[in-house]
Amino acid sequence: MQSMRVFHEKITPSVLFVIFFVATLVAYWHGLIGPFLFDDEPNLKALGDVGGVHDWTSLKSYILSGWSGPTGRPLSLLSFLIDDNTWPSVAASFKYTNLCLHLLCGLLLAWATYLLLCAVRFVEVRAAWIAVVAAGLWMLHPYWVSTTLYVVQRMTILSGLFMLAGMVGYLKGRLWLMQPDRHRPLAAYALMTMSAGLGTLLAVLSKENGALLPLLLLVVEAFLHRMRADAPPKKIWLAVVLGLPALAVVMYLAKHINFSPNLWPNRPFDQVERLYSETRILWDYMGQLWLPRIEGAGLFQDGFEISRSLLQPMSTVWAVVGWVAVLLCLPLLYRRLPFVWLAIVFFLCGHLIESTVIGLELHFEHRNYAPAFFMFLPLAIGIDWLGQRYRPRMAIAVTLALMAMLAGMTWQRSLLWADANRLQTYWAMKDPQSARGRNYLISRLVDEKKYSEALAWADKSVQELPHSSLITMSWLLIHVNTGQATEQHFSRAAELLVQQPFDAQTVAGLRILVDDAIAAPELARYHQPLLQLLDTLSEQGPYRKFPLFMRVIAYNKARLYLLMGNAPQAQKYYLEAVQRYGRASSAMQMFAEMAISGHLEEAQRLLDYIQQGVESGKLNTDPLGQAYYQQEIQRMQQILASDRAEE
Repeated sequence: MQSMRVFHEKITPSVLFVIFFVATLVAYWHGLIGPFLFDDEPNLKALGDVGGVHDWTSLKSYILSGWSGPTGRPLSLLSFLIDDNTWPSVAASFKYTNLCLHLLCGLLLAWATYLLLCAVRFVEVRAAWIAVVAAGLWMLHPYWVSTTLYVVQRMTILSGLFMLAGMVGYLKGRLWLMQPDRHRPLAAYALMTMSAGLGTLLAVLSKENGALLPLLLLVVEAFLHRMRADAPPKKIWLAVVLGLPALAVVMYLAKHINFSPNLWPNRPFDQVERLYSETRILWDYMGQLWLPRIEGAGLFQDGFEISRSLLQPMSTVWAVVGWVAVLLCLPLLYRRLPFVWLAIVFFLCGHLIESTVIGLELHFEHRNYAPAFFMFLPLAIGIDWLGQRYRPRMAIAVTLALMAMLAGMTWQRSLLWADANRLQTYWAMKDPQSARGRNYLISRLVDEKKYSEALAWADKSVQELPHSSLITMSWLLIHVNTGQATEQHFSRAAELLVQQPFDAQTVAGLRILVDDAIAAPELARYHQPLLQLLDTLSEQGPYRKFPLFMRVIAYNKARLYLLMGNAPQAQKYYLEAVQRYGRASSAMQMFAEMAISGHLEEAQRLLDYIQQGVESGKLNTDPLGQAYYQQEIQRMQQILASDRAEE
């Protein structure tokens, strides 16, 4: 303990945390100027609906507009109002709030770790120092740049924040149980119950993997049992408050087990292939955490090689063998190295939702945010051992060296995130198998007016990535926009697309293709081939199985027929699109397009249909309400009657 007193005289845990805090703030600062990326706009554009969030009606409509998960993640959407209440907006304020929340997570993690160590009878000063080092290394790690500076990952950070808050409250109540002379057991159980329940609820409303908090608290309880912490909670309480919610999550996942082929038409893998692939991905996550680097493949992870079997690729079998070995060693680790056991089991349990049987994309860095909470606790314990076994200044030197290394990497990575073009070019070059990366490079060449290079790159990409519908659409789009497309290009695109997996970005590309063909008179010769392509995709292949695609198909057919002067066909597909969209706002936009084109009879029939839908409740009238649309329809009826009388 003499060494710890010397160390304590040199630097206190609070001072060390401030150093970590400032280092993290500085390392991220330059990255705050970066723009919105990828899913930011789809998740945030609802801020600007009906003029922004300015009253209770618009607030309710906004927080219930979420589509990123089963809950809609309303609490995360609500948190974006800290930064703005309309759209478009400026990314810097959103990123700054993300950084503040990340720093708060680091503080809560230090607190939770401190309480955990106190529960296993660590001396308070020693517990505080270890907790600060473990949390500081986590907070400063460059792996979280893609979580913190990617605005929409506020959902991940906020869920982690509430999980940590629940953990802090739970461990505080756990310490109260160990101090019956100072706290009543009833108060301890009340605090533990409220913390676990409220923490889980708020975390789930931010992002669904917050439902894992009860299971993770059970992992913590198993660790405390191994460390012989005093006054364990009553088993019946553990079973009800933590066991039942954890069991519900496990049963929910078990219900999703389905090894049938083509389970997910929108994914290029089935469930077995996903599970095989995740064994390799989890090792990759571990490697990124323990051997950090300045930047990886970032958000262009779609080029990750899927494990088609245990032997394809060969690394799959080694990954499976490795995890089996880890699982077999867990009992030994539990007895001999309990802190290592805690880090591993907490990590694996934290991945149960996003890295197992749910049909999500395979690989994303932000999925490690909560699972890695205790990842660096064993390292902090080791550094503390160095200070006690040898010299305190050795522990100081190792801590500062690690801090400097992580701060430098995080600073470099955040600089890259400040420049979206440089960042995405880096990702694309990092993984040539990424269709999203190839698509970005093609669009970048187009923006720079390097059309011949873009065409060559598109031709090469469609040959090298024949299973990517995104590349197929990008290839067709560049040929159309440069006037190089022929009927053979449309036929080839249709032939490929009906065999390729669904990709939502491909649907967006198709919408862009129609927009461009309608906007540019010189592309009028492509209207008929486009209609034939839409007909083929709506009759064959996987795309017709998706309502999103079918409503886009109907709407764009209507627009093309309207431009070609075929009003009856345009009306037919507008009516179909109104049914498929099911929203009064979308329906009124389609009516306006028909009316502005001068086809008043068809516009009248479309408006009558919309009126029936609004009055019967078949069309969703949120956020403006049924009365607003009834009044607007009456106004349009009067304008149509006046225009028809003048004909």
